[in-house]
Amino acid sequence: MKLYSHLPLFVISGLMLLSFSVHAEVNTEIKEVQKEWARIKYTLGKKQHEDALEKLTLEAALIREKQPDNADAHLWEGIVLSTYAGAIGTLRALDAVTKSRDALEKSLEIDPEASKGAANTYLGTLYFLVPEWPIAFGDLDLAKEYLDKAIMLNPDDIDVNFYYGDFLKKKKKYKQAEVFYKKALSAPARPNREVADEGRRNEAKERLEKVLAKLK
Repeated sequence: MKLYSHLPLFVISGLMLLSFSVHAEVNTEIKEVQKEWARIKYTLGKKQHEDALEKLTLEAALIREKQPDNADAHLWEGIVLSTYAGAIGTLRALDAVTKSRDALEKSLEIDPEASKGAANTYLGTLYFLVPEWPIAFGDLDLAKEYLDKAIMLNPDDIDVNFYYGDFLKKKKKYKQAEVFYKKALSAPARPNREVADEGRRNEAKERLEKVLAKLK
């Protein structure tokens, strides 16, 4: 049985610092993970995703081990793990997706507003994409709770609007989903995230076309 057979790839960065603060900024090593994640997700063929993401999960884990008090290190380990889980597409993904949830929860525990609360976006996404108990831990109520927090903290962000659109699409609320996909498409560019932004916009366009077709 495939854990992710019916799910889209969801959707997913560190430096040697002398000291860390609760509000540690996204540093050079973490930015490299961000860049590599975007390269894999949006420029490689899907057949290459599993091996490339598996390698990146190891790199993200090493960064998190060096920076245990950096919320963004846990955030990006969680994002990479969730994307890797999507690439695996089998019951093997359950371990990765559970580790992703744990990493994202740790990020919020350290700093709920790290990267403008981005961990809420990805936790919410996990909760509505993974199957519910007894297969996994999916929970639509928790998904909405986390996504609402993400929207409150970063209302114009491309990712949170995209994933909120996906959440509403899953619930067949197509008119509302349309609003969020359009917000994702009009979201401001993020510095040094050109590949990720272009890829996400392309995904938002595809999703928007599907919900508009449903509304006809």
